[in-house]
Amino acid sequence: MRWYGWVMRLALFCAVWPKVALAANFWSGFSPHAHFAGEFVGNFAGGLARGGTGTAYFDGGLDWDSTAAGAYPGGKFVLRYLAVDTGEPDQLYVGDVQGVSNLTTDYNISRLYKLYYRQSLGPVTARLGLLNANDYFDTVGTASYLLCPSYGIFPVWSSNLPGSSTYPFSSLGAMVALGGDHHLLEAGVFGADAMHPYRQPFTHGALMLLQYTQAGKLGAGDYTIKLGAFRNRQNAQLAPRLGPQTSGFFGAMEYRFDALGLNWGGFLVGGGAPKPVNAVPWYAGAGLRVKNWFPNHPDDVLSAGASRVSLRGLPHAETNYEVTGIFALGPGVKLQPDLQVIVHPGGQLPTALVGILRVDIDLVQWAKSQGVAL
Repeated sequence: MRWYGWVMRLALFCAVWPKVALAANFWSGFSPHAHFAGEFVGNFAGGLARGGTGTAYFDGGLDWDSTAAGAYPGGKFVLRYLAVDTGEPDQLYVGDVQGVSNLTTDYNISRLYKLYYRQSLGPVTARLGLLNANDYFDTVGTASYLLCPSYGIFPVWSSNLPGSSTYPFSSLGAMVALGGDHHLLEAGVFGADAMHPYRQPFTHGALMLLQYTQAGKLGAGDYTIKLGAFRNRQNAQLAPRLGPQTSGFFGAMEYRFDALGLNWGGFLVGGGAPKPVNAVPWYAGAGLRVKNWFPNHPDDVLSAGASRVSLRGLPHAETNYEVTGIFALGPGVKLQPDLQVIVHPGGQLPTALVGILRVDIDLVQWAKSQGVAL
């Protein structure tokens, strides 16, 4: 009867193994994320006052990818926690509207930042949960190396609607994207009060966004064109804190090409929110990015840009000129010096000269380089 025992063992193995394999695959779908950045910002002349301050930033969390887990294709859960200790250089020293650093905020933050589910089915991708709208709308890849926040989200949106779904706040929302690499149409609805995303999310109002992206080849390089619009509807009592009920539009053009052994990228951006209730009715910006100027340091970048906002009721527009570089110090560790000249900060202050030194660490990449298994 020995054969009977081996049959029983084989049957037991076949029954248990799929569950063991499924559990192993389930855990293989997880990937950790942890990112720290610290910087010092100094105002050397003009603006409100001379002086400097620092900001510390951390975000971390987990992703779970259903495809990597072997469960089903196209699904993804995202969880992020955010903590920021801000030095508020704009309020204390510079006095500008656009901001000089995309890390600083008006508030010290420690909160759940993102918790959403994404599902892709062919050309359709949907997201639902606690979302940051600016992760998907009004983004410009070649401008992302500059530290002035105007290049990451245009002031006709962020300055007029300070409580909307943009860093450091996220709100409950839903969005859908239709298309692929060359044509993409995105639409989303997000809670208007991202400062308090769970407080009456269906009665405080909504931020609605629509964006079309076209990309392709042009000559020796690649181009991207984005056109978008937003509309903010909310309870009138919230307007003094979150911004008015309003609407606006934005657009961007990017071009990337290789020449002289370098990878170049240029961009032209702009937007408008011309209604009289908006403090910032117009915005325009442009810049240049250069990569691969050291063959052994492909992640090193040099970038320069200029951005200008008109300020309703003030004597001057505000213009920011910026030059920055990103230098890899080791796996996951980057150093970024930055210099900015702000003409007419806040529309009426003397020209400011600002310097920033930032250290950026991808903690997961750094840990893996040290032999830590993650």
